[in-house]
Amino acid sequence: MNINFNQASTANWSLIPRKVKFDWKTSALHWIPQDPFASHAVNHFSFTLVRGEYFFCRMFNKALPYIYDEKLYQDVKTFIQQEANHSQAHKVSIEEYLQNYGIKVEDQYQRVVYLFDQLLADKPMGIKLPKFLDKLWLDARVGLVAAAEHFTAGLGQYTLERSRWGERGCDSVVSDLFLWHGAEEVEHRTVAYDLYQHINGSYALRAGVMMITAPVFVYLMAIGTAQLAKTDSSIPKSKTNILKWEFWKAWHHSDQNGYMPGPVWFLKTSLRFFKPNYHPYYEASTELAQDYLNQSPAVLAAQIH
Repeated sequence: MNINFNQASTANWSLIPRKVKFDWKTSALHWIPQDPFASHAVNHFSFTLVRGEYFFCRMFNKALPYIYDEKLYQDVKTFIQQEANHSQAHKVSIEEYLQNYGIKVEDQYQRVVYLFDQLLADKPMGIKLPKFLDKLWLDARVGLVAAAEHFTAGLGQYTLERSRWGERGCDSVVSDLFLWHGAEEVEHRTVAYDLYQHINGSYALRAGVMMITAPVFVYLMAIGTAQLAKTDSSIPKSKTNILKWEFWKAWHHSDQNGYMPGPVWFLKTSLRFFKPNYHPYYEASTELAQDYLNQSPAVLAAQIH
């Protein structure tokens, strides 16, 4: 597939906002039966994604007036629709699946609400910025979305290529939620970066944003996983404390077995974003993603109703 990097939009394939339908009546909390720790680690993403993707949508809606390319404008609109669908699907999964197992929603939401709704607000922590910083603050937050999307596209590629949850007897509904979501992250992986390049494009700002995003991303991943694991009496307490080596060993072990990316994966993935010639086009396979989306049970179920 040829790509023209001189164009504002580098997504020369179809971007489709897909409706989905899941049945959460029977999914087990240990939906990866071979690795309960990994089950909690992946499940915790739902809490971050609900708030995070609403934030992505808000930022991209604010950026629309600065887009002067019709194709990129449409890409961004579709991106917003896809992210809104993702957020809603994870919200329903929390309400109809995780809460049934006694998961305290407030505890999981607290830190991401602080991050996305307060620290990254138009008035960060209630502080009104000088007018001349308004555009730069928007650019920086769009850059943050591009950095986060670098990880989500990588996560999508990882789950599609390595995890093979279905073949391993993992719960089909939870697997489909994250595979559908990951596949659409791969599908729209170029949009956030294209938007950032279009409205700003500074390498220094891009690199600076990733220097902040990468450790925050790993911290949210670690603390959210530990908090969920603490509710599970079958997991040793040493694996529920991010200050203990056993926690990081368990996370690395899950990665070695291909159930979910580990700390080393996050480090290596973040470093690619710093390359001057970086482009998300090369980070994943559109064909692999769309092949899954064409057979996703949740997508097919929504088409019937």
